[in-house]
Amino acid sequence: MRKHLAKVAAVAVVVVACSSGGGSGPEENPVPWRPVHSPTAEDVRAIWAVGEDDIWACGDNGNILYYDGSEWRLDITTLAPDFFDVQFVSSTEGWVCGKDGWVARRGGGRWERVPGNTRPDTLYALDAHGVDEAWFCGARGVVLHYKDGVWTDESPSVTDDLYGIRVAGDDEGWVVGDNGRILKRSKGAWVEVTSPVESDYRCAFFVSDNEAWFGASDGFAVHLKGGGLNKTRLPSTETITGLYFRSDGRGFAVTKGGGIYIYSPAARNWRLWHSHNRQLFDITFSSEERGWVVGAVGTILRR
Repeated sequence: MRKHLAKVAAVAVVVVACSSGGGSGPEENPVPWRPVHSPTAEDVRAIWAVGEDDIWACGDNGNILYYDGSEWRLDITTLAPDFFDVQFVSSTEGWVCGKDGWVARRGGGRWERVPGNTRPDTLYALDAHGVDEAWFCGARGVVLHYKDGVWTDESPSVTDDLYGIRVAGDDEGWVVGDNGRILKRSKGAWVEVTSPVESDYRCAFFVSDNEAWFGASDGFAVHLKGGGLNKTRLPSTETITGLYFRSDGRGFAVTKGGGIYIYSPAARNWRLWHSHNRQLFDITFSSEERGWVVGAVGTILRR
């Protein structure tokens, strides 16, 4: 984002499981994307589907939004910062992160700030491992690990902003960011991996610990699989701000230019699916047919 980047980690596990199975995919069923009523005029940066009628989103000015199956509402407005990523580890427990190092956690029916982070760098993405553990990445190369009340600075020796993160256990993982930065974590240390593009990575979707897609500026989408990196490109040079991939390899991307694109694994190419007149920041599916997109000025699209 997020991103809003990698919201990706836990999202991939939860949502891919929901979207597996046969039947025609959404691209064969041309149900239009349409706007729905939004309770905010602030930018909505990230979205996470726990279930069909259990969806969370977050954005600027401390806004956290919730969809209960009938309408979207503001869940809280008392937290101050802009939020860039949201993930849930259960139907009642979740995380958000954002500006100035802010992290908040939901449990017991309310959101509370997680204390103790002494780094003021904006956090753009998170990877939640449970109610008491999560990883974060963000501005100036910051990578932080929170576990059982203790913060640990796990930052690599880079100063690029980082937008996507996935960590397996404590020793293995990936982060991506500006200037084509891709870093692999091996045995607790970050090692730089040569990127096939020099563009800025702005989001990531992790299908598993070792398979992912990284969305970048200039319309590039890079596929990580089997240790290799292969680049694909949208039929435009728009910056990819959000990604979602199904277990069958079909993918979806949203862009800063307002485009929604579909990836065909058979043809190995992207095509435009829908155009919107505002910037779009993130995409998810709560079922094989039900999709959601969020964006600037409170934009929420549904199909």
